[in-house]
Amino acid sequence: MSHFKKIPRTVVILVVLAAFGLTRAPFEDRLVRDLIDTKMVVPPPGMTVLDQMGQSALMATLGGLRPLVASFMSLRGYENFSEKNWDELHQTYQVITALEPREEFHWVNAIWHLGINATANMELDTKIPEFERKRRFFNYAQQAIEFADKGIDQIPDSVEIRKQVAEVYREKLKDWSSAARTYGEIKDLDGAPQYAERFHGYFLAKVPGREREAYDYLKGLYDKGADQHLPTLIYEVRRLEEILKIPYPERIPEADLNRNRARPQKPKSKPLPGGVIIP
Repeated sequence: MSHFKKIPRTVVILVVLAAFGLTRAPFEDRLVRDLIDTKMVVPPPGMTVLDQMGQSALMATLGGLRPLVASFMSLRGYENFSEKNWDELHQTYQVITALEPREEFHWVNAIWHLGINATANMELDTKIPEFERKRRFFNYAQQAIEFADKGIDQIPDSVEIRKQVAEVYREKLKDWSSAARTYGEIKDLDGAPQYAERFHGYFLAKVPGREREAYDYLKGLYDKGADQHLPTLIYEVRRLEEILKIPYPERIPEADLNRNRARPQKPKSKPLPGGVIIP
């Protein structure tokens, strides 16, 4: 039996509260707008599923209960995940993120479930026709990106939201340009992981036509000093030197003079999916 169905009393209470809120919604609209204008209330993002009810009615009805209802809905989201009910999960997280738009982990979870778990399910579920699997794969990936965009609107300095959507670009969509852009945003934020500035260059180097830009950037990191002389960075710089035919006197020096200069050696570290290696 569904866990969600084991607590019908809670559902009834919420429905009654919602109905009561809807009857007084016209009288609450001006108050809610005033509270938003004075920054006493956080405006929730516009989402169709909530617009049908009325956002002001939702806020007025639930008030301080929003965190509690969001926690309850998170349990429902986990149930959707367990049952691989991805369309229902998408709707559930629309409600959750509207209830608590400034809670970073809600956005991260939505992106992870849709962009990683749902897409992986579409890659593996052979019971679904291939054309439909592909359609759903890209649909779920796009839904994850939409959650990321809305989450960043609410939390502009979020590193975690960007890290999660970068994984979708990197692992699922193989969208190197968007991955490079996202890591480029991450590296300039407080609390950014050290690898973000290198990943920006690594993925930039994968984008056709941007090899020179990637070379200048990665060479700039290399020139900062020995702390940046990491195996993957050296490999990428040398690979780009070959592609761009950089004159030998301008190339980075060989650590081993006996190594074949014309063929950069790939690090032996185990790569992440997508061919990325963290030194």
